[in-house]
Amino acid sequence: MNALITGASSGIGRAMALSLSTKVSQLILVARRKERLEELRGELLLINPKLKVDILVRDVNDPELTHDIERVSGKKIDILINNAGLALGREKVETSKFSDWEQMISTNVTANFRMAHLVVPWMIENGGGDIINLCSVAGFLTYPGGAVYCATKHAVHAFTRVLREETAGRNIRVMQISPGMVNTEFSTARFGGDKTMADKVYEGMNPLVGEDIARMMQFMLDQPRHVVIDEIVTMPMAQGSPTTVVRGKV
Repeated sequence: MNALITGASSGIGRAMALSLSTKVSQLILVARRKERLEELRGELLLINPKLKVDILVRDVNDPELTHDIERVSGKKIDILINNAGLALGREKVETSKFSDWEQMISTNVTANFRMAHLVVPWMIENGGGDIINLCSVAGFLTYPGGAVYCATKHAVHAFTRVLREETAGRNIRVMQISPGMVNTEFSTARFGGDKTMADKVYEGMNPLVGEDIARMMQFMLDQPRHVVIDEIVTMPMAQGSPTTVVRGKV
């Protein structure tokens, strides 16, 4: 059994690679940062020396990525963790950058959908598989300063639901996890690498971490084949919605 994880070099993707290291025979890890991927591969092999780890140093928007995945997988993917995604900026529509919009749409929507388009025919041919799409509470709720990010996650939510309907009864489990505030490098990327600004997002509260999300995804995968957990919505205790966060309390 093998698993393909996009956005694998940090955060949720990295945590999920570690979680799957003893449950699959091959991990295919996609991310842009070669050093991070090589470091992760070393950790994975310490956990499971027999594990085959293929690292693909590509942006998910790179058109060559699909050819690389086909080559290393032999057109067989048992588990897809469709994790890569990003938010850029917190400006309102009238002051935001259109280039940020294009990058979010390309990464969160087009690249995400492309991975499903690639592996679903293989899963059908090989008798089944599992897909988990990383969505967000922004996939059904909204907040000022997140118009395009919210729109992309609404798209992922809708796409996942349709794919679930289209593959029902074909031994393909299409699932989704929609987290609230998770303390990864997500906010650092959103603020252009400004770690100070990113840290303020989680100031005075206890956010989720990548390992929390990986644990829930592993739970989804570990269910008997006839059980599909369509979606998990999860937020830290201090968060009630994208705009309701209680700070300064445990």
